[in-house]
Amino acid sequence: MKIKLLLFGCLLMAGWLKAQTTLQVVTLTQQKTASWKPGYVVEINGEKAEVVVEPATGNTITVRAELSAKHPNLDLAKADVKAWKLVVSTVGKKIYIRVYIGLPAGKPLPESNLKAKITVQIPAQCPVKLYNKFGQATLDRLQGPVALSGEFCAFTLTNLSGKIDVDSRYGNVDGHHLDGPVHIQSKRADVSLADIGGDCRVTSEYGAVRVNTGAKTGNLTVDATKSDIVLDVPAQPWHSFDLKAGYGQVLVPKNLPFTIENAQAATWQQGQNRPQVRVSTSFGKITVQ
Repeated sequence: MKIKLLLFGCLLMAGWLKAQTTLQVVTLTQQKTASWKPGYVVEINGEKAEVVVEPATGNTITVRAELSAKHPNLDLAKADVKAWKLVVSTVGKKIYIRVYIGLPAGKPLPESNLKAKITVQIPAQCPVKLYNKFGQATLDRLQGPVALSGEFCAFTLTNLSGKIDVDSRYGNVDGHHLDGPVHIQSKRADVSLADIGGDCRVTSEYGAVRVNTGAKTGNLTVDATKSDIVLDVPAQPWHSFDLKAGYGQVLVPKNLPFTIENAQAATWQQGQNRPQVRVSTSFGKITVQ
């Protein structure tokens, strides 16, 4: 028994010492610029990156990257941080911004934990296309159209007035103060939207969807599979509603004059000129509150 207790104590001590290991962080900072003209599009491609896109003054695009490697061995972290590559190039009317891990043929993969933080300042009206994997992306105060796609990438969108297209897998989408038309496709990701000023369409699979519908919100369509949907509405809703939950449930406030067909369907028509909320899900629940 004493031997077992001693062994158990050694294992605990080894785990504690491992947890106390000091990690060495090496950061490489780079900044690059490109000239922008009306009609040009910015395309951003990231990997293990935290990307921030915000407005700039003037017609110069500025890219600032903080590229880091984290490892207990300082020499190894210094060597691994060199694997980061930042490319900013203009081809025709496209400005490409790419951050990636590039290695010569035959060189082993980095052992360090690699991360990148990229801040891209662009003219507010510049169109943006962005793809990111294993990270996050934040877009704020932009006026041009944005097309976003990602895997394991969380999207935060605020104060955008152009057309918005998002295709997200395994990364949540959070949007506030969006005035342009919005189209979101998500798989195994949650979607939360508030202060929507135009038409909005959400297609969701295996995720929760929450939308705040106000007087400025246009037509809202949600098509979902195995997803729960929550609609936050004002005390006097402006929209008409058509809600269907196949193999699920529809819950509406008792003080609003919904027509409840059965536990899986409810409608409320307020006139032909009112914007429409159409929500359909299967194996999920729809809640109006």
